[in-house]
Order: sequence, then C-alpha cells, then structure tokens
Amino acid sequence: MTASANRQAPADASWLDRFDVVAEVTKSFHCANFIRVGQCYIFDLRGVLDPARSTAPLCLGIIAKLHPALLLAADRAAEGLHPISPGWQDFDCFDTGIDHGGTGKVFVRLSLRDRHSGALVEDARTAAG
Repeated sequence: MTASANRQAPADASWLDRFDVVAEVTKSFHCANFIRVGQCYIFDLRGVLDPARSTAPLCLGIIAKLHPALLLAADRAAEGLHPISPGWQDFDCFDTGIDHGGTGKVFVRLSLRDRHSGALVEDARTAAG
C-alpha cells in the first residue's frame, strides 16, 4: 500500500468500520496454491488485507492484480463514491493458465460487504448505518 493511499480516508469516516472489500474466488483450476471457488480475500477500504478473516491461501499473483482496484476503491471512497467501480470488479491471477504454458488460473470478483452481516452493499452512499 502506498503512503498516499494510506493517508486517504473515506469521505464518510464510518465506512472504515462498516464495510469490507471482498474478492471472492469465482473460478479456479490447476492452482498451484490450491485456491478454491468460494474462498475469499478480505480487505479494508484502505486496501489492507485481513488475513485472519480471509479464507483463501495467500497468493501474490492475485493480490498484485487486485492492487490497482484496491487503490481505486480507496480513491472512490475518499470522494464519497461507492468504492467498487462497475467496470473494475472481475480479475484473474498472473498465471497464464495451463492452456498457455502456465499451471492454472484463478478468477475473483470484487464486492463491497457489510463487515458485520456479510451482506452485499450495492451502494455505500445509501446503505443503512
């Protein structure tokens, strides 16, 4: 996480305690790290991984691909916008896949979740607090 992203706080400070950015595995095949469908990575709105609550094994190949989206989520939250951009929700890992000389492939989908209930948050600006 960059120093500039760490300094940013959501326009509504309560969002830091209320919401998580969740990257849920939607597809996985031949993954060398044994990542499975349904597992997830949980981040706060500053892009900091919560390893205690995440269920997927640590994989730098997917975390690195998520980094720009996590920075974008922090920027959007700082501007008072819903953190998850509609155009930046689906990501895959750096592995090229078994069909192209790699070992496997993992795909994730980002969503904003209520930290306490786990419910999907469609729009942080209008979510009941």
